[in-house]
Amino acid sequence: MSARGAMVLALLMVLSAVGCDARSRTASARLRTENAALSRQIDALEARQRELEASLQVAGDGQAASRDARAHTPQVATLAVSQMSGFEPGDTAGTVVLEVHVLATDGRQRPIQLVGPLEAQVLRPVPGEAPELVATLRLDPEAVRDAWRESLFGATYLVPVPMDTADIPADTKLLVHVFHDDLRTGRRLEATGGVAHNSSTDAR
Repeated sequence: MSARGAMVLALLMVLSAVGCDARSRTASARLRTENAALSRQIDALEARQRELEASLQVAGDGQAASRDARAHTPQVATLAVSQMSGFEPGDTAGTVVLEVHVLATDGRQRPIQLVGPLEAQVLRPVPGEAPELVATLRLDPEAVRDAWRESLFGATYLVPVPMDTADIPADTKLLVHVFHDDLRTGRRLEATGGVAHNSSTDAR
């Protein structure tokens, strides 16, 4: 084989390898997209089931018309700690306010009004021991109504938890537990998230 022929053959082999690699990446990306879509569908079905269970719980009381109205009223299906949550400087040195943003959705994953108290607890992980409670704040039902916030990133409920961070090392991943007692159904809903504490927040 001539030198020119060998070069052409080598180039074809390289192009073939590149093409196979590109097809492999495309197939992997497609599988990831399909898995994410399936995961969203499962989450939506589970949320819908929780909402239906809540509707059945309140449909057993009252007159027929009232039961029918309650059965078709959207119910809180899911709570979540939003990624919008983060720290803001406090009023004094060494203090911050952890702004906990809580997402509340119905069975169709749409924002929904909370009716009842909302509590946020902030805990610091302790190696080998149970997490340590470092701050907590409970909003009564009226305060929860006032806590509604709407932005380009969606609707949330803001729970501003004051904290003293003097004893919390920088970049500590704090746990955030939120609890909501739904006055419409008597159910207690919970959610957990994490927020990293950064010392640069204290210095602002």
